[in-house]
Amino acid sequence: MAAWDMKARGIGGALLVAYVVLFFVYLESPLVFILLASFNKGLTVRFPPSGFSLQWYSALWDLVREVPGVKPGLVDAVVTSIWLGLASTAGALIAGTLAGFALYRLRFPGRQALRQLFLLPLLFPQIVTGIGLVLWFSRIGGVPTWLRLLLGHLILTLPYVVVTVTASLETLDVRLEEAAMNLGAGRVATFFLITVPGIRSGLMAGAIFAWLTSFSNFTVTFFLFSGEVQPLPPWLYQIMQYFIDPSIAALSTCVLLITLAVLLIMNRLLALGRLVGLSQ
Repeated sequence: MAAWDMKARGIGGALLVAYVVLFFVYLESPLVFILLASFNKGLTVRFPPSGFSLQWYSALWDLVREVPGVKPGLVDAVVTSIWLGLASTAGALIAGTLAGFALYRLRFPGRQALRQLFLLPLLFPQIVTGIGLVLWFSRIGGVPTWLRLLLGHLILTLPYVVVTVTASLETLDVRLEEAAMNLGAGRVATFFLITVPGIRSGLMAGAIFAWLTSFSNFTVTFFLFSGEVQPLPPWLYQIMQYFIDPSIAALSTCVLLITLAVLLIMNRLLALGRLVGLSQ
């Protein structure tokens, strides 16, 4: 019986490892497809590639330089997505931290219901959010494109910060704040010197989720952008309406590498924060 149990555990472990590997391959296969397609020697997106070539990275460089005959605006679209992501992340960090702190520390009727309402943008289909924002801004009138995009992205990014900040506050030792106030620190000083460093990991995680969500969002952005202010996802969509060539895969690969670099840097900063005791 013991030998049979050991054999069954071995088979179960092997099946579990195989399942995890297959599931990982399934998750990452689109990224591998994009990476290999960007080096395709042919004129169309093809998998497996017909040969190895860097011609589509050269074509991407032509898009960056805006040589005659290519669609202009790639650099402006990337810059727009970057500043839009940074601005919406900063706004979500400020508003989300205050909201998370209030929802966790204050006791008032309907607190749990209000806490759930902050998560609605994550549950609603984004096309519903986009249509609602278009109707709302059309009703108001006179709202510039950059402000429409910023407000729309704040709706999408705020829940992430609220969730991560609230989770970090639940692990924060309240006695540290009480000790600081007993030693003469005011509530504002305690918040910035004790509470904020104590929830630093939650703030960083919320910032990462917020920036990535804003930078890559297409659905809501598509309803709110204009020709004057155009982020990267709608710009890519306009190109893909006419023809899909491997230069799109080359651009996607570059964006993927930049995103991975940002995540690795942020992870490094969080690890350093743990070493010096600035985060949980």
